[in-house]
Amino acid sequence: MANAGFHAAASGVMGYQSALDITANNMANVNTNGFKASRASFQDILYHRWTQNERVDRGHGMRIDKTDLMFEQSAIRETGLMLDFAALDEGFFAVENNGRILYTKDGSFGLTRADDDGEWELCDQSGGFVLDYNGDRITVPFIGDSSEIDGVALLDMVGVYSFENPYGLNQIGNNYFEQTPSSGEAAADPELAKRQGFLESSSTSIGGEMSRMIEHQRAFQLNAAMVKTHGEIGDVINNLRN
Repeated sequence: MANAGFHAAASGVMGYQSALDITANNMANVNTNGFKASRASFQDILYHRWTQNERVDRGHGMRIDKTDLMFEQSAIRETGLMLDFAALDEGFFAVENNGRILYTKDGSFGLTRADDDGEWELCDQSGGFVLDYNGDRITVPFIGDSSEIDGVALLDMVGVYSFENPYGLNQIGNNYFEQTPSSGEAAADPELAKRQGFLESSSTSIGGEMSRMIEHQRAFQLNAAMVKTHGEIGDVINNLRN
């Protein structure tokens, strides 16, 4: 039974350490445009049922069952910049990055010179090419022969995509998501709202994350103390045997 208690406490240490890492990542991205916070969901590990005198369920610890993405609409702030876009609700921008099609909520775009024909193309902060509704790179339109960008035409060109289950997307870093069998394939959706001259803020709530950090930290410390206590009990038992 001592071993069971030790392993239960050890699983708590590992589980709450992972939860602290998730919370720390959320807090680190409080100022990241379009960032979506994650939440850890916990699950009990195997139970044994004892029925000698009475029915008692004895657990063997916990683990993180899954990490959920929180896709609720974040605050939209106005920047007034023609190359800033916000995809509202569950819309995403598609980006071609190193031959991969990825998706992001960060609409802070810029311009890059195309290698083949010298045209200006729309890109994101990582240098990926922003795609239109047909999955093609966007050649930035200008008004006549001037250097002034045609903002109205550009707004129509920027593609917005949706997923049957956005919570099944895989978060791969650099504010990118990739589709999975669970999320379903991306579908271009011109009906989804987008706004030019605006950016979506991070969904991280500092107050909420601080509360979760305190909760996870105290649970981590409690489980660590339990591990230490079981180690000391084991030492006492070994000394008695000797």
